[in-house]
This record gives sequence, structure tokens and C-alpha cells, in this order.
Amino acid sequence: MPSIGNLIYYSAVVAWSAAIYQFLIKDILTVSIGLGRVIQSIDEFPYSCQRIEHPQLEACEDLWLDQQERVLYAACAGTKSRMAWSPVISRLDASGRRPSGSEIIALDIDSIAPNGFFSHRTIVPRGSFGARGDAVLDTVGFTSEVIDDSTIHFYFPNVAPYHGTYFEAKELGANATVEVFEFKRGNDEMKHLRTIQSPAVWSPNRPAAVGGGAFLVSNDHGVKVGWRKQLEPIIGGGTVAYCSYTGKCHSATLPPGIDIRKNLKFPNGLAKGKDGLIYVPSSADGTVKVFTLQPNQTLTQLHTIRVGMPLDNVSPDARGDLWVSGFPDVRQTMKAMADPYQHVSPATVFRIRKVKGGREDSKLEYEVKKMIEDKEGAIISGATTVVHDVKSGRLFLGAAASPFIVVCEPR
Repeated sequence: MPSIGNLIYYSAVVAWSAAIYQFLIKDILTVSIGLGRVIQSIDEFPYSCQRIEHPQLEACEDLWLDQQERVLYAACAGTKSRMAWSPVISRLDASGRRPSGSEIIALDIDSIAPNGFFSHRTIVPRGSFGARGDAVLDTVGFTSEVIDDSTIHFYFPNVAPYHGTYFEAKELGANATVEVFEFKRGNDEMKHLRTIQSPAVWSPNRPAAVGGGAFLVSNDHGVKVGWRKQLEPIIGGGTVAYCSYTGKCHSATLPPGIDIRKNLKFPNGLAKGKDGLIYVPSSADGTVKVFTLQPNQTLTQLHTIRVGMPLDNVSPDARGDLWVSGFPDVRQTMKAMADPYQHVSPATVFRIRKVKGGREDSKLEYEVKKMIEDKEGAIISGATTVVHDVKSGRLFLGAAASPFIVVCEPR
């Protein structure tokens, strides 16, 4: 007969195992990996979608729509370049990176050329920028700040290699900065304003302008390289940094703690909503955390929106609804990011709508609705950003590695 001590010990082991499964392993299997998830086909949704293929519209990780001018801006890296150089997913072959870096493309979404393609142009960056002053953008996302009727400021994370060699990149990761440009609507170039480089910003994803030239930016991982980075989808480690106009930056969120359930896990493309709140999606635990920015430039969490699927960039539309892309099958997503010419990835689009609560209200409620999904990746594959045009109802989808963008028309 087991002793009382052994009974207590085994009971404790069972209890701890159940707790670990409930709070950690279960979420990893069902939410992060997606085991048992039912994924729907694209023809079940009221949209008609098509791919827009063009050499300049490959690996367009992020998009932004200028509602006033009806122009869609896309940050595109080139698929072959992204397959080699993508620090966020530890692809660090700097020798395969496109020497000219990323391109910023402006598409006139109400102007269709005779070939059926949107009229478009390249926005050329002017000035000396980057950590080494080489005037090359390696951007993974961007945001905008409308200054007046003619002026927009763009904020670009720039994750260039230190010296361009494979081994240094593998050991050091990216030489990260955030670049700020001034753009005059209708022009074909943008003027560099300032470079921000700070110890508080080491793995920048997408910034969010918060006024007066200041911005928030997510560090999607706690470290640039190494074994700990591979564990961070489970244990957490990312942060959100606040940077002032002068370039002084500090962490706006708490550092990772022992209770890994509270840590940010792969915080991705955050956004400032039309309600003034800050929305931080997770590419690991399928949540969008809702924060308010305090007068001391730190963030206080108000709410957690549980979407239940790894997420990428959040994009508010003109009504204030949040649109976010999801990865319903992460295993297939990683295959497609490694080689999008040979593999496709299922994709999901969610709309998140606030139904209760204000800017300073901790009693927030949101409605999460699946708007479109493509189980087979037949048209939408590996989408990382979705932009909703309120005027037409169209959806524009970009992807970090796929060699096309997608346009979906409501039926």
C-alpha cells in the first residue's frame, strides 16, 4: 500500500500535469498549432477574390490605405529576397537579400488600366538613412501619420544586416532602426526625416504613430538570435517600446516574468485604433491585447480579445473596425514562408468590432467574426495583412512571402 507521502506526491504531480496541460499544452496544440481546427473553403464566403501578380508586388508584408486619396501603399521586399532575409523568422542569409531592399508601391485603387491592373507607381526614398547610412530599406511593416491635407509621415522598421555577410547576420541578427519619412500626396518620392536607433528597439515589427512624432513599436521577440528566440512563442519575451520625437525610446510594457501566461508572445503588427486604444496581436497565442497609453508613456492593459488563432497585423478601417489576418495551420504557414513557390498556406480574415466600452473603460466587449477563409490556399495564401476599404467593401491582402497581393470584391 502506498504511503501517505507518496499519495500526496502523486496527487501533486497529477494536479500540476493537469494545470500545465490546461494552461499551456492545450493552447499550444489547439490555438497555436491548430490541431483539430475546422478550416473553411473560400467559396463558402460572400467574396470574389483574385490574385494580382506583378514583379513589384511580391512579398508585400504590409499595406495601408489612404482613404482620402484612394491610394493603397504596399511595402514589398521581393519573394526570393524574403526567403533569404527575414530576421523575424530567423532567415538570415544576407547574401540572398535584394541589394536594393524593399520598395514602396502606391496603387490607385479606383484607376484600372486597360490590362485590368491598378495604376501604380514606386515611391522613392530620398536621403541618407539606415544604421550604416546606406539608404536601403529592409522593412517588414509600416504605418502612417496624416499631418495635413497634403502631408503624410511614414514610419518604417528597417531590419538590415550589420555588414552583409552570412555569418555575422547569423550571430548578430539585424541592425535594426526605425526610419521616418515625409511624403507629399501625389509625389513619387519621400524625404527622410530621421533615423531612430535605440537599445529599446531591437526586433521592430510595425510601429503605431501616437502624435507629435512619437510612436509605439512592437519588438516581436525578446532576443534577436539564439535558442531562447525559438522558445518565445511558448514562454514569451516580446515587448512594446515607446519612442519620442527626439528618438529617445523605452519599454512601454512590463518585462517578461515567471508567469508566462502574462508575457507577450510574438507581439506582431500593432495598431492605434480610431478609439485611441492600442491593439497588439499575437502570432503565438491567438489574442489581441488592448492597451491604453498613459501620460508617462507606458501601456496599461485593459482587455484581451481571444480570437483563437495565431495572428499577424491589425488594420483599423475608416469605421473603426479592426481587420486582422490569421494563420489557421501554422505548420503549413511555415512551409509556405520558406518556399511560397512550392507551398501554399491556408489563410483567415477576421473582423473585430467593439460593441461596448470607451477609451478609458476596462469593461470592454468585442465581436470577433470570421469574414473569409481559404482552406486550400487556392487564392489567398499566407496573408499577413488585410485592409478593408469601407467605400467599396473590398479587401486588399498582402503576404510576407507570397509573390502576389489579393483583392476580394464583396458579392
